[in-house]
Amino acid sequence: MKAICIDSSNKPDNISEYEWIEEGEVYTITEVVEMSLQDGKLGIALEEVKLTEVSAPYKYYSLERFLLIPDDMKMTVEKVIETKAKLKESLKREIDAYAEDADLTNSI
Repeated sequence: MKAICIDSSNKPDNISEYEWIEEGEVYTITEVVEMSLQDGKLGIALEEVKLTEVSAPYKYYSLERFLLIPDDMKMTVEKVIETKAKLKESLKREIDAYAEDADLTNSI
């Protein structure tokens, strides 16, 4: 599953810049767990960047820092574009039909 980072603020001091996430970047989630250091919060492991032993005690990134991207997002966008094109064509046909019926012989 893909996710985009929406909050990279407040990086813990002991996590290196090389192991930290970047706001606006899209990542691949490889694991979801309940975090032991923060009760009731979910943590995620990422394919593109990993927390190593150097970043202990941190093992996962907080899910709250990310916005999940549905796997079928491309399909959804394509459907919106397709629907918009169909509506535009339908409206054009309707306007053309009114234009053909218009009688402008007595207009100013």
